[in-house]
Amino acid sequence: MKLLTAVWVSGQVPQKFFWNQRMIAIRRIIDYWRDIGEWWLDEPELWFWRVEGSDRGVYELAWNPEKNQWWLYHVYD
Repeated sequence: MKLLTAVWVSGQVPQKFFWNQRMIAIRRIIDYWRDIGEWWLDEPELWFWRVEGSDRGVYELAWNPEKNQWWLYHVYD
């Protein structure tokens, strides 16, 4: 996972993000889910979005609402 320094959102839904020295607009949301983690080990709840970027890449973004941090969780080839 890589911490994203800039993510633009509308109503808690990501619209674009900055990664690898590029601004990537989100063309469409492929999937969305929440993962409560292993709460008994104090893992935070994470919200996930699988998205298609303006560069036609597919990315998984994760958001920790407790800390308001965004992560690039996975990049699909």
